[in-house]
Amino acid sequence: MTTELLTDPKHTRGDLRQIESAIRKGWQMPDGIYRALPRVLATILRDGTPREKVAAARVMVQLQAQNNADQPRLSMVAHRHQHEILPVAAGDLNDRRRELLARAAAIR
Repeated sequence: MTTELLTDPKHTRGDLRQIESAIRKGWQMPDGIYRALPRVLATILRDGTPREKVAAARVMVQLQAQNNADQPRLSMVAHRHQHEILPVAAGDLNDRRRELLARAAAIR
């Protein structure tokens, strides 16, 4: 049994997952893996199962992100809704319910 990545075809997706994680986290990887990676990814993208192809594509995305580290990255933007929140009294609740039902009926 070998501990080398990308040598056992039964563990291809797991190996690619580890490589993707290592690239994303900026870990040092052996040069042999970097040299073999383009050939292995091309083979998987051509002949692999759909799941292996997705795993290979994820590695390619991480490699591309690493190569373009100097370019700004897109980030998630906090999306907040601001609604008018008023104190609700018992009588107001029934009025609000009637108003919402009337709006819903108008939409239908």
